[in-house]
Amino acid sequence: MAKFQLSQGETLIGSGMMAYKVQKFPVRRTRGTIYVTDQRVCYYESLSNFVYMDLTLSEIEGYATKHMIFTFVNIRGKDGKVYSYSGFPAKKLQGWLDQAGVKKLS
Repeated sequence: MAKFQLSQGETLIGSGMMAYKVQKFPVRRTRGTIYVTDQRVCYYESLSNFVYMDLTLSEIEGYATKHMIFTFVNIRGKDGKVYSYSGFPAKKLQGWLDQAGVKKLS
């Protein structure tokens, strides 16, 4: 069980409660907190503090948004894996990613 901690010299840009889509079929989501710093983006599940994502900015290809009933922010790793988040701070998350220098994909 991990707990989010800033590394030495790392600055938190923003954090907020989000839902993460763990799997597509059947759809399974988990609730937790996403953290965006000047060095990495992390997602920790609320109940267990399990780390679903901990990517340095250099490991992130970019992000895209999808608007349905809710706004989804999809963060794509350079390995091709897509991390899909939704929740109230979706707009803020986009701003935090922009501030961290993560490229918006079309």
